[in-house]
Amino acid sequence: MQDFRNLKVWQKAHELTLLIYKTTADFPREELFGLRNSLRKTCVDVAAYIAEGCGKPTDAEFAKSLYAALGFATRLEYYALVAFELQMFTESNYSEVNDEIVEVKKMLHGMNQKLR
Repeated sequence: MQDFRNLKVWQKAHELTLLIYKTTADFPREELFGLRNSLRKTCVDVAAYIAEGCGKPTDAEFAKSLYAALGFATRLEYYALVAFELQMFTESNYSEVNDEIVEVKKMLHGMNQKLR
């Protein structure tokens, strides 16, 4: 068992969560329980699954949590695309968010490769 706060991938996912919260702050009011909520919940899930995996007793179980986090990161990537195409994200916001998501996905994939 390890402290999730020490993992670079968790740190990056946490930074992504903070970024998503900041970039969705100005979403239209009607999106409070729609796309805004989906983006926020999903980015929290990415970091939460990484944290949860740190409490698992085996590398195989940790890897399963990382794969779940990877799935949520891919879902988040799609939600960000929808937000951009609906003009809720500026091109700059979308580019920054998408780049961070891709980086987290690469880190999760790499960590999973090491665990397998």
